[in-house]
Amino acid sequence: MSSTKKHRCVIVDDEPIARKIIRNYVDQLPNLECAGECKNAFEAIELINSDEGIEIVFLDINMPNISGISMVKILNKQPLIIFTTAYSEFAVESYELNAVDYLLKPFLLERFAKAVFKATERLKDTGALRLVEAILPPTTIFVKSDGENYPVLLTEILYCEAMKNYTKVVLTSGKSYIPLISLSKFEEEVTQLSLHFLRVHRSYLVSRLHIRAIGANYVMLESNKIPIGEQYKGAFLAQVGMK
Repeated sequence: MSSTKKHRCVIVDDEPIARKIIRNYVDQLPNLECAGECKNAFEAIELINSDEGIEIVFLDINMPNISGISMVKILNKQPLIIFTTAYSEFAVESYELNAVDYLLKPFLLERFAKAVFKATERLKDTGALRLVEAILPPTTIFVKSDGENYPVLLTEILYCEAMKNYTKVVLTSGKSYIPLISLSKFEEEVTQLSLHFLRVHRSYLVSRLHIRAIGANYVMLESNKIPIGEQYKGAFLAQVGMK
């Protein structure tokens, strides 16, 4: 008999009544397991950074000292965020942080469950990608630049930028190579070897492994803001589970 996979979650809210309501909802959903309740961002950051199993955070925005928005920006790791707040004015900024959902208090169990479903679906997509990556050995390609061939792990590629007949290949280490190959041709080669490269603009190809946040018309890869082209936006958002 198969058992329901439980996703570990954290409740972060400075109001005891709000924490109690959300905890009650969590306890009613068989696929959630509460890893703890925190009354401020300091407690939450410590818990999330110390527990590798936490996948979902139910996060209030208006909290003392550090807001929920600020907390997301300084986390070392990035679990899925579902904002729970009484204020609607932060909705746009929350989605720019790649939040799964934005729940306006007071919300019912049905609305809460819908947000959880969206989160678990995104976790499934990410899990499937990681499983394939784990089964396959790390793939190395050779990139020719300045007359020499350099071995590059696909997982180390941050993004690629078109430069006429060349492609600038930027790595997580900060190094970059500029081989004589068009971006379209380079995309064709790497997407045959890996599932995590996504075209976001006619001039940019990014690695979904390194996405830190998604804005209205850009994607953040570490400290690099890459534009999202209008013609690529729909497909890109669908591929990352935001549409």
